[in-house]
Amino acid sequence: MLALKRLLSGLSRFGLAVTIFLIVLAVARWGPLYAEPPFDLRALPLLGPAVLLAIAGVLTGRERRPAPVRPLLAAAVVALGTLGALVALRGPSGLPLEVSGPEGALGRLAPAPIDVLGRDLREFSGTRRWSLLWQGPLWIPEPGRYRLWVAGRGRVEVRLDGRPVLAAEGDSLDAGVDLGLARGSLPLHVRLEYRGPAPRLRLGWTRAGRHEVIPPRYLGAPGAPILWKAIDLVALALAALVAALVLAVPWDRPRRPPAPTTPTVRELAVSAAGYAVLLLAMSWPLARDLAGSGPIDRPDGRLNAWILAWDAHALLHRPGQLFQAPIFHPLPDALAFSENLLLPAVLGAPFSLSGEPVLAYNLVLLLSLLVSGLGVYLLVRRASADRLAAFVGGAAFAAGAHRWTRLAHLHAQVTLFLPFALLALDRFWERRTLRRAILVGLLLALQGLASVYLGAITAATLAVAVLVALFGGLAARDLGRLAAGFLLAGVLLAPAVRPYLRMRAFQGVEFTLETVAIYATTLTSYAASGTAFWGPVSERQLDAETPDTLFPGIGLLTLGILGLAAAPRRYRAVALAASAFAVVFSLGPATGFYRFLHEHFVLVRGVRALARFSLVPVLALSVLAGLGLAGRRWFVSVAALVLMMIESSNLPLRLGRYERPPEAARWLAGKDGAVVRLPLGEDDTGVMLDGLAHFRPLVNGDSAFLPRPYDRAMELLEHGPSEEALRFLRAVDVRHVLSRIEWPLPVAASFPEGDRVYEIPSGPSAQEVAEAVPVATRWTPAGIELDLGGEEVVGRVVFVLSDAAWIARPRVFVSSDGVRWDEVESEASLADATLSLYRDPRSGRGQIRFTPRPVRRIRVSLGVPARPGLLEVAP
Repeated sequence: MLALKRLLSGLSRFGLAVTIFLIVLAVARWGPLYAEPPFDLRALPLLGPAVLLAIAGVLTGRERRPAPVRPLLAAAVVALGTLGALVALRGPSGLPLEVSGPEGALGRLAPAPIDVLGRDLREFSGTRRWSLLWQGPLWIPEPGRYRLWVAGRGRVEVRLDGRPVLAAEGDSLDAGVDLGLARGSLPLHVRLEYRGPAPRLRLGWTRAGRHEVIPPRYLGAPGAPILWKAIDLVALALAALVAALVLAVPWDRPRRPPAPTTPTVRELAVSAAGYAVLLLAMSWPLARDLAGSGPIDRPDGRLNAWILAWDAHALLHRPGQLFQAPIFHPLPDALAFSENLLLPAVLGAPFSLSGEPVLAYNLVLLLSLLVSGLGVYLLVRRASADRLAAFVGGAAFAAGAHRWTRLAHLHAQVTLFLPFALLALDRFWERRTLRRAILVGLLLALQGLASVYLGAITAATLAVAVLVALFGGLAARDLGRLAAGFLLAGVLLAPAVRPYLRMRAFQGVEFTLETVAIYATTLTSYAASGTAFWGPVSERQLDAETPDTLFPGIGLLTLGILGLAAAPRRYRAVALAASAFAVVFSLGPATGFYRFLHEHFVLVRGVRALARFSLVPVLALSVLAGLGLAGRRWFVSVAALVLMMIESSNLPLRLGRYERPPEAARWLAGKDGAVVRLPLGEDDTGVMLDGLAHFRPLVNGDSAFLPRPYDRAMELLEHGPSEEALRFLRAVDVRHVLSRIEWPLPVAASFPEGDRVYEIPSGPSAQEVAEAVPVATRWTPAGIELDLGGEEVVGRVVFVLSDAAWIARPRVFVSSDGVRWDEVESEASLADATLSLYRDPRSGRGQIRFTPRPVRRIRVSLGVPARPGLLEVAP
């Protein structure tokens, strides 16, 4: 067994050294080096194998004699310095970029490859109509067959030697052409036209097995070939030296951190103060105006600020109606369309109730991050006495990259109880009493009351940890105590879960595999970054658009892997198992494992944004990073903290200004009936925030789930308060219309900001479509044919609504013998159908009316928004 472990350790270290060698060579292809290694390499796809080999190396690591490290390190530093000097001597290379707009030339960028991103053009951000031009010589290194390709967005034209060779256009541009080229220089002319905020273009070639953006050494004025060759050779030497360091440094050697001690209250207070300072710095300029700015320039930010305010209002005035939120009127359980954020709302209630929803949001956010950091701090301190290392681990979780790329997703930020639940489970492992098991369940329930998504993530993580404990010797009686704790969690969560189940039954809400696939993540996402430090690199190097940016940073990833060598066995097992589960689960339908869970567990079908499970490996890395730093010199921990914060930073954060509810919203307070803001569906979260001034029911709404009836309401109100729209609005007790558009309605009030409040005049109301008698129905290419079996007096055809567009005057033909067909004048009320859908979102009905007459057969033209099945008739 020992010999096998040694073999695996050696293979892992050697495999990692080879992989790191290839990664360094691939990175050397990036600017400013632009080296040309002997292999066609990509760095980011190699990152996954490197991580797996490093983990294997740590798990099989052993004590071994130290190898000489200092000479290798000195040589690597010399090689790095030499590369810097060679690049400085070589100077800029490639083709200059000339930037123009409608008003003329805007400026010029230094020579570089033809690989431009929107962020490269930030200094010219005043225009949205771009004209980008590159021109100069293209050097063909060897004669042969080349494939010239472009990728990006816009309209591009490529000319070579004065003749057009490639032209393409599109929002997702991907085109190419095969050319036979002789060695030498050809004039190249590339122009990109784009309308929008962020042009994107890459010009590359495929030659001799290489698929790459055309390197700058083959563009523009010829550089000194000796400098290019020297850069290639030194980059190769640097890669070899780094690989040798991986073999020489005993990074996989088992370590034992300092024996843990009990944290004191003073220690925790100092750590909390340190996290507060760190968070204020990392969230700058948020601290400058906590009440007036925040992530409310994004719909999710406005939605979550509104949820906090509504929860506080409802808990104070009518707690039994908490889930009957005044949006999507008249649908019930509207709060269950999104997170309920119940506990965060309680924390922010003093500020929400005083009319400061953004202040409540910001304070809840910062407090959640601070407490989350303390939870990781305590997890690290439970296994080590190193307070500084524990602080760094907590800082990685509290202020890491995952926080600042999802600032508007408060429901993914309130991780107050997740690390504490794991801490409680570890304490239970130490002394397996019912009291400690109950504490595990209580913390799980509290996390579920803070965020439904995070409650699910916590439950899944605890379940994996318990499964690991079963392999570690957890007895049946201990499992029974834990079951009692989980039962308590279920009892405490039941009042908050019941409205979601009720809403699911009423709305028919269930995320299909197709829907989940849109919001699932990919392995590429784990290499993509949204931070200011790594974002430009990953955005330029990844060929495909990624749904999420989940890269935690090199510092955290490296320290987390190294921390496996120092982590207690139980920490190591739970971290690896829970992280593996979370990563596989986040991939969604791409894996058979998720498809099995989706098919057999109903709760899985209620989870849409699977990428949020990436929080679990971040938590594991944060704890392991703290343990990896434990026992090392203090300046190593400080340097690690600085590195991780630099990698995680998105400073200055992009924030929006909060404008108080306008006078029109305040005028609506205290009056009866519901309100609609037109145009419906335009800035609904802003309308909701303004609605905090009156808390009257709103037809408007926004959430993670948009109900079917709301789609029909937007269709009905698309052209304003028509007679049909007014019939619907009267039926749902809408008394006022708020708009800045002039409508032919009685004006109740007008305001300097341009808002007008209109009253709904009296008149007929929409009627819910009643069920009728099903009859034999055939769906044919000529239309939908109904056979009554005998002659009957019919005046309406009823159908279950599909999601197709509405037809107000469908074509209807009737017949008494099936041979002669007569067209009859008919109409279909969208107002009645919309009201019916609000009453029954799953099976709401529409109807076609015509003058009652005796008929035997009816044919309805295709295109009517009817769900396939039997149609119904009535007099």
